[in-house]
Amino acid sequence: MQTLFTREEIHTRIKELGDEITGIYSPFTNEIMAVCVLKGAIHFFSDLVLEINMNVLYSFVQVSSYSGAGSTERVKVKSWLDESIYGKHILVVEDIVDTGITLNYILGYFAKYKPATLKVATLFEKKAHRKVDVPIDFVGFEIGDKFIVGYGFDYDQKKRNLPFVGVEDA
Repeated sequence: MQTLFTREEIHTRIKELGDEITGIYSPFTNEIMAVCVLKGAIHFFSDLVLEINMNVLYSFVQVSSYSGAGSTERVKVKSWLDESIYGKHILVVEDIVDTGITLNYILGYFAKYKPATLKVATLFEKKAHRKVDVPIDFVGFEIGDKFIVGYGFDYDQKKRNLPFVGVEDA
């Protein structure tokens, strides 16, 4: 396996993102709700919220997109918010934005409940397969058309716990 980003590179960038997020929100609020999109974003979420210098409420959703019959993309919701987001400053924390389908679904649904603000942080942005243009406010890294594992990213539910992000050697 080839290392794409080391643990140190990831943590350095997450510290920068935490500072950026704090700088954006702190002039008008002292509290945000960070919503982790499980399972892949769990490590990124855990490290990111530690770097945001304000009150951070935690919430979690488990949503994924998959190809159904006839290659139509469908969104599967396994768990959803358990509290109101009305009037709150919401930061959706994603592991990767690839097609944009899952994030588009989440943002559309959240917008119905009228949060004060709705922003997105993602560790990785991959534009090669983008099907839906979605707003991303905070991007850790842009990557090409690679299948990555480690630091929350899995292959058949395995390799999530690697402390770095890698790609399999061809």
